[in-house]
Amino acid sequence: MNGIIKKTIFIIFIGLVVFPCGNALGATSEFNQNYIISDFELTNSQSMSLDEINNFLVKQSGALAELYVTDLDGKIKHSSEIIFGASQKHGINPKALITLIQKEQSLVTNKAEKQSQIDWATGFACYDGQKPISRFAGFTNQVYSAAWRLDYFLKHPWEFKFRPGQSSKTTAGLIVPQNLATAALYNYTPYIKANKLFWKIWNKWFSYEEGPLAEGSLIKLANEPGVWLIQNNAKRPFYSKNIFLTSHSYEKVKTVSQKDFIEYSIGEPMLFPDYSVLKEGSNFYLVFKNIKRKFNGYELVKKIGINPEEIIEVNKKDLALYQDGPTINTPYPTGSLIQNIDTGSVYYVVDDTFHPIISKDILDNNFSYRTLDKINNSELELLKIGDPIKLADGTLVKLNDNPTVYVISHGKKLAIANEETFLALGYGWTNVLETSLTVLGLHSDGETLDLSSTL
Repeated sequence: MNGIIKKTIFIIFIGLVVFPCGNALGATSEFNQNYIISDFELTNSQSMSLDEINNFLVKQSGALAELYVTDLDGKIKHSSEIIFGASQKHGINPKALITLIQKEQSLVTNKAEKQSQIDWATGFACYDGQKPISRFAGFTNQVYSAAWRLDYFLKHPWEFKFRPGQSSKTTAGLIVPQNLATAALYNYTPYIKANKLFWKIWNKWFSYEEGPLAEGSLIKLANEPGVWLIQNNAKRPFYSKNIFLTSHSYEKVKTVSQKDFIEYSIGEPMLFPDYSVLKEGSNFYLVFKNIKRKFNGYELVKKIGINPEEIIEVNKKDLALYQDGPTINTPYPTGSLIQNIDTGSVYYVVDDTFHPIISKDILDNNFSYRTLDKINNSELELLKIGDPIKLADGTLVKLNDNPTVYVISHGKKLAIANEETFLALGYGWTNVLETSLTVLGLHSDGETLDLSSTL
């Protein structure tokens, strides 16, 4: 079963628990392709003043130190003013824009060898195998457009391929973004290698400036109970030793000062990893986020195929951290693909409801990495029928005989008004799925996306 942690824990402590101290190992010490920077770090537009941006660029002595360009208001301004203005207008951290420029063209530390480096400073509207879109050339256009696009990604994640918590393919393998910021950076540049470069530059210059402790640090106060995880500029408490040991170890906990500790607000308590199976007495539960669902008997647990070594033994104190969800009565609590062996039809089943998949386009679009479980008519009749499965959010789609391209958003199809909007959003023509009217007809019409007047 996917997502189940293979570890059995038997000792429970009540309340916040005390762990021995050790050296901290923050999330920034090693590259995690699923977590580049925090949401707070990407959106902290107040992280640097105009003077601080200017001083930083001058100190680096690259092309930006002496660059003056025309701003949107027609006035000649220093590159620092452009970066500051874009960050304030679109709510993006100026540090992120500086990092992006360095990743794309190395203009922060190096002199420009050719004008094209200035003209395409952030890589906006530059696509593999295609000529850049000329109307977006120029340092000012590049910086403002990059900030706008990152902000758009954050506010409309369902319109794009990379989304938090969902697996997506890159040329170097699968990633599962753990937050909006990481998803936005992959939507901007869909390559692991490029985002690792962004991460390296960020960590070299800015990783420890958002707070006194590194993102991902495990901390405690001296002579006081409690272990906390620094995440998204907050400290998240562990209320159970069981929860701590499923993903962490003692030697990575660092004792910190009261001054550093109070820099962070208290976040949501840490819980067991999603889809863990817990055992309390003779009862078994599946947990997801803050919900626990009780299995209707151990035979059902075995039928799903859960290895006994994957089950975490807990007590009522651990279960009290969760709200009750519906009882699990079928082998499909997390969703499965099934095929009717009598008809060949394929369905997606969750709990006691099966959803028809009417086209191979939809099957490949949603479930390219899933295997099929076999089921017969008599077993299928025990389940309820639900709505057909639609194309996944973020899918680009068009009819075989019509040039209009749509993006699927919240199950609706949003027409993209023109090529300018299509390219400004970072979409690629090779990613457009051509399908039938039957498939497209599953999706009601949404708003038309037309950004030509705002770019």
